[in-house]
Amino acid sequence: MDNVRLRYLLAKRVTDTISPEELDELFALLEKTDLETQEEVLTDILKGKELEHRLPLENKELLYESIRQAVLKDQANTRPNRSVTFKKYISIAAALVVGLSTLLWLWKKSEFDGRHTTENVDLEVANVTDDIYIAPDSVPFLRLPNGEIQVLEDDQPNALAETGVKILQGKDGEIIYEVQHAPLGLFEEENIVFTTPKGQSSKILLIDGTEVWLNSGSSLTYPRVFSSKERRVKLVGEGYFDVAHNTEKPFYVETTNGPLIRVLGTAFNVSAYQEDRATTTTLVKGAVQLEGKHHKVILKPSEQVTANENDAVLHKKRVQVDDFTTWKDGYFNFNEQSISQILAKVQRWYNIEEISYDYTSDEKFTGTFKRTKSLKSLLLKLEKISNVKFQIKERRVVVTK
Repeated sequence: MDNVRLRYLLAKRVTDTISPEELDELFALLEKTDLETQEEVLTDILKGKELEHRLPLENKELLYESIRQAVLKDQANTRPNRSVTFKKYISIAAALVVGLSTLLWLWKKSEFDGRHTTENVDLEVANVTDDIYIAPDSVPFLRLPNGEIQVLEDDQPNALAETGVKILQGKDGEIIYEVQHAPLGLFEEENIVFTTPKGQSSKILLIDGTEVWLNSGSSLTYPRVFSSKERRVKLVGEGYFDVAHNTEKPFYVETTNGPLIRVLGTAFNVSAYQEDRATTTTLVKGAVQLEGKHHKVILKPSEQVTANENDAVLHKKRVQVDDFTTWKDGYFNFNEQSISQILAKVQRWYNIEEISYDYTSDEKFTGTFKRTKSLKSLLLKLEKISNVKFQIKERRVVVTK
């Protein structure tokens, strides 16, 4: 009986007709349903009679296989803890919405245009599957001190209240995650980890008034209660900080490999993705001091320091700060960068598994691009101004001449 209900709710999720209450029920069913059963239900949906007039059989099987592989890979890469259910749900929901909803739209479009031929549908399906999309259901989430994962959805006010986060809407319509005052009795060492998934950025308002923007695939660890002597957070990935001024309680930003960043009240950007093995700090206004194992450096506005993971080398230079901060406004910004450097940035936004080069170009490019939901739309723009072509194969990008 549960499987029948699961199939019903998943089908409603695909067509975007599910209510908030039904979405909660779907989440609960996924939590107690094993992966094999989920695959059976997905097979039933994808190969059901209601889709036979929309897609040829080979295309349905191709789409199902891509979803199945995504779910299996996510399950294999996820440790057996409470976050498994969350990741499993996100994988299925995102794959269904991006894949099937787009295909349903194509069918409606072809009906409206008077085009019912299999050839036309096949062509458009090929164009859809030959792309990488931002998962529409990806939302930030918290890891609480007890290890529990809490998804930050605005239709769960009671659950959010327990996590100490309130969802607000800014003047320009942006979503702001405001950290609330912690109840009495909580200790400084009770840390919350706020994570922004790929293809998303988040704005957080900390309890002291400090504003933090988190870039795609980044996380911020902060205490439920700041100590009486200092304010200390830890960043993995990239973040832009506008720190509330307080001379009596300096603000510190820790990174995995880089120097400790000490500020009183200022605005700066920090890029500290683990795969880079370096930390780059760009100062917008005010002043910051970088305190490493072997060096101490003070930055002035428009200055930037890159420190390697051992803090053995520091590179300080003047830069155009916009080149390193426009991401928080929803843009890619490239300044005299190669195709490989551009794709390295792009890979952090889209879920690209691998980039391979059949051709390497020496060209350098400067420009600003809006971060879109579709990778292909960005690559087509790059093709127009370069001598390279891009092929998307599943989640791989191949660069050719």
